[in-house]
Amino acid sequence: GLPASPLAAMATKPKNERKGSFFFPRSKSKSNAAAAGETAPLVPKAKPIESTETIHYDLCFVFINPEHEDHKNFKGCDTGAGDETINGCDYKHFISKLLHVGLKVHTYLSIQGDEVYVQVGAPLERFKAQAALLDYKVKMDPKELEKATALHFEKVLKDDPSDTIDGKGPHLGAFDGRFGTYDYIFCKYEDEDEKQPLYAKGDGLSHPFHSTHRIKLLVTMIQGETFRGGADINIGACMAAKEECEDTENPSGGFGMLEQFPLHDPAVVNDLYKKWVVKWQWPWDQPVEQLRMYLGEKAGLYFGFLVHYTAWLMGIAVFGLIVQIDTYIEYSIQASTVPYFAVFVCVWAVLMLEDWKNKEATYALKWGMSDFESTEQDRPEFNGNLQWSPVDGEKMTFFPDSQRQKAMNKSYSIIFCMLLLVLASIGGVFAIKIALDGNATLESIVPSITQAVVIQVLNAVYRTMAVGMTDSENHQTDTQYEDNLVAKLYMFTFVNSYSALYFIAFIEGWTSLGCEKGSCLNYLAYSMMVLFITNLVVGNATEILVPLLAQRAKAAKESEGTGEKQKMSVAELQYTLETYDPTESTIEDFTTISIELGYVVLFAVAFPVAPFMAAVSEYVQIRTDGWKLCRAYKRCQPIGAQDIGIWASIFQLTTYASVISNAGIVMFTGTWFPYKLSTRIWMFILFQYVLVALMTGLDASIPDTPEDVEMQVERTAFFEKFIVEGAEPDGDKVDFDEYAHQHKKPHEVTYENRTHESQYHDSLDGSVFSD
Repeated sequence: GLPASPLAAMATKPKNERKGSFFFPRSKSKSNAAAAGETAPLVPKAKPIESTETIHYDLCFVFINPEHEDHKNFKGCDTGAGDETINGCDYKHFISKLLHVGLKVHTYLSIQGDEVYVQVGAPLERFKAQAALLDYKVKMDPKELEKATALHFEKVLKDDPSDTIDGKGPHLGAFDGRFGTYDYIFCKYEDEDEKQPLYAKGDGLSHPFHSTHRIKLLVTMIQGETFRGGADINIGACMAAKEECEDTENPSGGFGMLEQFPLHDPAVVNDLYKKWVVKWQWPWDQPVEQLRMYLGEKAGLYFGFLVHYTAWLMGIAVFGLIVQIDTYIEYSIQASTVPYFAVFVCVWAVLMLEDWKNKEATYALKWGMSDFESTEQDRPEFNGNLQWSPVDGEKMTFFPDSQRQKAMNKSYSIIFCMLLLVLASIGGVFAIKIALDGNATLESIVPSITQAVVIQVLNAVYRTMAVGMTDSENHQTDTQYEDNLVAKLYMFTFVNSYSALYFIAFIEGWTSLGCEKGSCLNYLAYSMMVLFITNLVVGNATEILVPLLAQRAKAAKESEGTGEKQKMSVAELQYTLETYDPTESTIEDFTTISIELGYVVLFAVAFPVAPFMAAVSEYVQIRTDGWKLCRAYKRCQPIGAQDIGIWASIFQLTTYASVISNAGIVMFTGTWFPYKLSTRIWMFILFQYVLVALMTGLDASIPDTPEDVEMQVERTAFFEKFIVEGAEPDGDKVDFDEYAHQHKKPHEVTYENRTHESQYHDSLDGSVFSD
């Protein structure tokens, strides 16, 4: 059972457990830095090997204290407690479930006494057992793997000494690539003692479980089903219940949960901050590998794409500036260089995405994520029937695809209606503009304000609807869920973001009102300039000021009513930081990039300076993101990811849409080609076919996955089967000596006598074929 008091639980901890806590550091010396939060893969200086008995409390949960006078009306909440129904469910029930599955906890009160902090860790043996159960992938030690492979081939050669090529026995042949034979090999973890030397150790550790691995495994031990070694607690559902809590003054979620977050590692986050947040640094020099190790692969892939996109923008920004200067020299937005710039932008976008596919595959290899989606764990929210797998006989949760497809078909119908509503809102705004035609002041202000309000309202309503629709589809993994959610959101975002610009470019000039600013191209360029400047100034200012002010307000609230200002524990201080959800935040960040990419490629001819402004915006974004994640936000939950998901398809579709968009603006909106309409239509069609053919050719000619990456992935399968699993070499062969009795030399071979005449026929009919 639990101790009578939360503080008693803390006081009764064994000394060796208390040493590894953030709140019980032995000293501030470098030799004991690991006790304050292990920094294995990132700190450059080697550390002494820590004891295998050290327990790191990497996760922190904050709960309501039901014994505090402010929470006497708290009745408990069993949301997220799995299949159990628990009366008066509070933090004690949460701890009880964790202890049941072998986890360790530190429990103590906040300085006000109204909250309970629960820090969660696990013994090394528990991590080993969980990793082995889930076939968790960890990095192999190249030197030890080479030794084991040599022993394997020695055994193969011993079984058949004659099996040689040029006097050399079986071995891994040479291959010309960027990686060594044994580099970046990630295999499933096995907990047998003799296999331990094969796994790469963290700096200062005698095992492979650095902090990111530990946090991921701890989450599976808390959220996983019992047959997957978990306590069957749905953390997401616990937090979601907070939004629906009846107690609006002191809302809490399942078990009375207020917050959950991994704890920052001081040494690592400070080292990352120094390398990330600097005055000037080329985009390609960002510490992507280091931030991935600290923040997880999903966040790492987002920042990897961000720096890749920014680096490529710098190249096209130069061309865009030259074209923009040319428009000033020719004193016309329709400068002679603009159509060439449109072609260049479309080709640039294809090459940028192809280069990213190569880089993404390389990241997946280096981070051990090449087959992540095939082994991804089920979402805690995934509902189905527990049954035996028809494939391998293992336990699995099953949900019929036919039921999911029905829900998806319903979602598509709702999305179609919402898109029609957006188009109707644009028509309504234009109707307002016509109605106010006699009043120049109102005509320029009211429609714009109305459209801005309508867009925000529809965005808010639709986002809630999109989440609800995707929830109803009951997707099995986080990757499947996120891809389907993003697809719904982006369809709406595309129409919402670009419909007004398309209206200006192709429709407004044909109406009775005509375009403002002298021409539709001028008005389109003006609108895009306003959008870019607003996003650059307002967006980045908001990202810095909002979390900063929120953190100060929360810190003041936490110490409120304690008399003189008191010092708070590290976990309490981190609780005051803003929360970075790697799934929701990356969706929002990728949405911002996708909209900006659309501005750059869809309307390149109208605003050639857009790539330069986008490059400036993204460079600032890199710096503000670094500051936020290292100073203003809690450490984000490290989540695995194999690629950027459906965003790659979205970016590619945007690229091909840019061909139609720019061709239409050049041929119909501008006056670069003052021919009759029929001629311009044929030129429009020809322009599209030629450019799409060129882009498709580039796409097909550049492989998505580099050859050396494919080779390393195939090697991984070999190492896992024969070195980790210890499969016996395939000794099957044909022994020709068994057929020595029928062997003949060439001069001894002759034909046989013809068989009986009854075996011969006049034709195929009646012999082979018959009716």
